[in-house]
Amino acid sequence: MAEVELGTEKSMINSVCYTDILETIQISKSHILELSSSSFTSEKRTFIEPHNATLAPNPALHHSVQSIMSRCPECGSFVLQKPDPFELNIPIAPQTLARISRLWTTNDPAQEPELALIRPVAKKAAARLACLDSEIFRLRDHLRDLEEEHAALAEYHAKNSTILSPMRRIPSEILGEIFSWSLLLSSAPDVKASPWVLTHVSRRWRAVAVTKFSLWSYIFLDFSCRRTYSLDMVRTQIQRASTLNISFYGSRDSDSHPQINMLQLLLERSSIWEELRLQLIPALIPLITASRGRLPLLRRAWVQWNGPESQVAVESVDFFRIAPSLTDITVISEHRFVPTVLPIHHRLTRYDLDAPWATHYELLKSLPNLREVRITRDFDLPLAWPEPGEPIRLLQLRRLYVSRIECLAYLTAPALESLVIHSHGGDETRSHLHPFVMRSSCRLRRLCMSGLPDPQDVGDILQQQPSITEVAIMVRDEETQDEDTERDALTALFTRFTITNSTAILPHICELHFGCRNAEAIYYPLYLDMVDSRWNADSCALKAAELVLPNTESHPDPESLMRIETLRQAGMQIVLLSGTIAQDRADQWFLIPPRA
Repeated sequence: MAEVELGTEKSMINSVCYTDILETIQISKSHILELSSSSFTSEKRTFIEPHNATLAPNPALHHSVQSIMSRCPECGSFVLQKPDPFELNIPIAPQTLARISRLWTTNDPAQEPELALIRPVAKKAAARLACLDSEIFRLRDHLRDLEEEHAALAEYHAKNSTILSPMRRIPSEILGEIFSWSLLLSSAPDVKASPWVLTHVSRRWRAVAVTKFSLWSYIFLDFSCRRTYSLDMVRTQIQRASTLNISFYGSRDSDSHPQINMLQLLLERSSIWEELRLQLIPALIPLITASRGRLPLLRRAWVQWNGPESQVAVESVDFFRIAPSLTDITVISEHRFVPTVLPIHHRLTRYDLDAPWATHYELLKSLPNLREVRITRDFDLPLAWPEPGEPIRLLQLRRLYVSRIECLAYLTAPALESLVIHSHGGDETRSHLHPFVMRSSCRLRRLCMSGLPDPQDVGDILQQQPSITEVAIMVRDEETQDEDTERDALTALFTRFTITNSTAILPHICELHFGCRNAEAIYYPLYLDMVDSRWNADSCALKAAELVLPNTESHPDPESLMRIETLRQAGMQIVLLSGTIAQDRADQWFLIPPRA
């Protein structure tokens, strides 16, 4: 009788789901969660630790539980064995199986033999589904608890990690230097940009940022963008700075009153201006003229005009006359020549003016400490060049730009290293350059040219001047800006500089920089053939090549990119630039200061 009871009880337990067993054992939920991290092993077993549970005094049930549970030999916990997976393959005859398949897809009534076959299968499947539903419910409940614990622990860990963060231990001096690298010089005052955003992170960051005076020195205001600038923010920035580096771009298309108010605010502290970039409109001229004599620290100044109307009432730029610290000045007249009155002292080391030749001649004679000059002859081009006399000796000049090669006939520069020439075609460049170099006895290292230079003339010049190791050529058709003309000229230069088996032209050139102002695309394989030929030639010293295309955003074809990467891996420094970055790079070639 006992055996019958045991068999019946055993059958009951095999048909119930595992949740019933867990309820019978009455294990506390908290203890299950404690052991849950080790409950799911690769064998897919569930470990259950008894929690002082009291079982009902039913020997048959106890025996049945033991038949599906055992102790883990490692930790002593009870192990609930996973039942065998449900078998979907029913061992029946093919005809019967076909009949059942038809019943699945129709509404035909089943016969009694078929029902007798399907009922136990359906019962077994229902029991298995109930078991799976219970297990899924338990696992979901367990997963929710784990996720809650994970979220709480993650928050706790994050708080502790912030305490351990090395950022807290960085010295204030180093943190301030890091802040300096976050500045964008062309960024207007904005609470979401540096340095303002740095003051909203923590008390320590705010203290470091506020006391780092150089963070607040840069003030960029461009009224052509039609945006409103906060006077209070600029006033606060002025108060926190020890010196000011100002970029102020006025615009005739915007309301002049905000521009006047902002410039008046800045002029209140003109005594701490160190650098100034100023685009003038008529409404601003009286204000800036009144600043004469109030610029004791100004070292670098850059002035231009917003359209020809802005120059109408201006007789001269004389607000820099009393600027004892001024060393660098740029005045771009463009529309009409406006005389610039410079300080009487001889501290100027750089100037950039577009002016008649007579003005340049007098300035060059009176400024013996010049190290860099951009001579743009303008406003008197119909006049003939005067007869050269005793050349002006510029003993410290290192870098020189001339818009007309004829300027060289009036100069001597024994320390000159870099020469930038605007080529107007013909053999004028060669006929003026060689006498200048011989007269100056300088070791010219870098030659930059713009325009449509003749490839043969360029080769002859470089052959005549073996000290030149760096060459930069920007192909530009200023008259028509024709893309095809520029592309043909650039292609001719590539061909001229390509080394063949029979020619080893200009092996002393170490750096080659080419650019094309208006071409939207070029033939990259031809350029790479030239670079490759010079890189692989035994007698050639080429180590760096650069190609700048300001008027395109296109990229080389995949094969050309692979060739470029191969050259780089071999040690060649090769750079391709396009768009605004390319224009900025070309400006560097021609000694044009960056716009900030």
